[in-house]
Amino acid sequence: MTLMRYLLVGVANTLVGLSTIYFAMYVLQLGIVSANAFGYSVGILLSFALNKTWTFSNDDHVAASFLRYMLVLAVAYSANLATVLFADAHFDLNQYAAVLSAGTHFDLNPYMAQAVGIIPYTAIGYLGSRYFAFRIPRDAEATMDHPDEIAVVNTEPLISRPIDASIVVPCYNEEAVLLETTRQLADLLQPLIAEGKIAPSSRVYYIDDGSRDRTWELIETLSETHEFIHGIKLSRNRGHQNALLAGLLTTEGEVVISADADLQDDLSAIKKMIDYYAAGYDIVYGVRDSRQTDTFFKSVTAKAYYRLLSAMGVEIVYNHADYRLMSRRVIEALREFDEVNLFLRGIIPQLGFSSTLVYYDRAERYAGESKYPLKKMLSFAWQGITAFSDLPLRLITGLGLTVSLISFLFSAWAITIRLFTHDAVPGWASTVLPIYFLGGIQLLCLGVLGEYLAKVYSETKRRPRYIIEKVI
Repeated sequence: MTLMRYLLVGVANTLVGLSTIYFAMYVLQLGIVSANAFGYSVGILLSFALNKTWTFSNDDHVAASFLRYMLVLAVAYSANLATVLFADAHFDLNQYAAVLSAGTHFDLNPYMAQAVGIIPYTAIGYLGSRYFAFRIPRDAEATMDHPDEIAVVNTEPLISRPIDASIVVPCYNEEAVLLETTRQLADLLQPLIAEGKIAPSSRVYYIDDGSRDRTWELIETLSETHEFIHGIKLSRNRGHQNALLAGLLTTEGEVVISADADLQDDLSAIKKMIDYYAAGYDIVYGVRDSRQTDTFFKSVTAKAYYRLLSAMGVEIVYNHADYRLMSRRVIEALREFDEVNLFLRGIIPQLGFSSTLVYYDRAERYAGESKYPLKKMLSFAWQGITAFSDLPLRLITGLGLTVSLISFLFSAWAITIRLFTHDAVPGWASTVLPIYFLGGIQLLCLGVLGEYLAKVYSETKRRPRYIIEKVI
């Protein structure tokens, strides 16, 4: 959201600045140097005021913020100038003029150089404003990113009796880790039962999502040797979200806790979740305290994805996956959501109810391979965006208006070149550029519309999200 606001401020700055320059030249009769200085000053003051109060909502002293902002602009303008000079000196399009019209001068270097110069100027301006000129304290940033978070101030138990708990663990080809997962869960549950926090009837449900290895055989064996182990076998692979939902809606218990089988989520956080439920919270989200075990690429893309969802209006808990506790009434409310395109991280916050967070350190995967390679991660990310936000559709409208404006300005430029200079290439501007430009925009818009249409198609078929083959 801040990037979008920053770009809008940039557009307003450009329009106001140019209007002021022309006003100063033709109304106030100022010289071109004085008019440009006046126009740039007005534009800078306007962009500073809007970025400070609207884009980044910064509360620092005005003078300090302004000095930092001027430093950022100096660096951005320097990068812009260096890029323009470099592009103008090294990119020559005259060699293509002979192909279009022999002997015609076709020098677009200044225009291309200015266009290329916008890229570093915008990037440096935004990053410098975001993290230097109008920097936001870390705690304030966390609050801004997660406005739905509730500060934990009350941990006094309202429930003093043992709580009947179920733990749901989706499994897909997890034979390498299942025995260790069972051992750690047993080590967790036994002390909780001894302390009277959970009931002796508390249980663990392994959900076999159509595994192709010996996962289900292990679950059957474990259920015979461990009284608290139960299993649910789906008829085929339906994906992590559907398998998780099958467990949530099938299991018994006063509270249901969902966790992954790979042991990356710290199972000891379940004790805190139980304490917060006893204190009166219906939903307790497990949130990663850091991403030190992630690769650089995964860490950066994950953080960017959460911020993107937040900017698009999707209510989501930052750095939370599917590690959470839910009370029975939350589960019953979730049962009312019968959509096929599942994204539980977006659905759960929409349920309401009192909620809080438990932070934990995420570990390396104990054994086996990740079930979310890059392709599945991208698919899951796109699912989250299109299932909960119509902003891409609205962006198409904005894109159409922008293209129309650019086409109008380009037409005015082409007419001016044709009427007042001898540099125009007959037919080139009016034929080649609009075809490629508008053709690309149309294909992009059709692709976005197709994604939403495909989701509508999936929902209207009303096919079951999962089929349970066996329960033990």
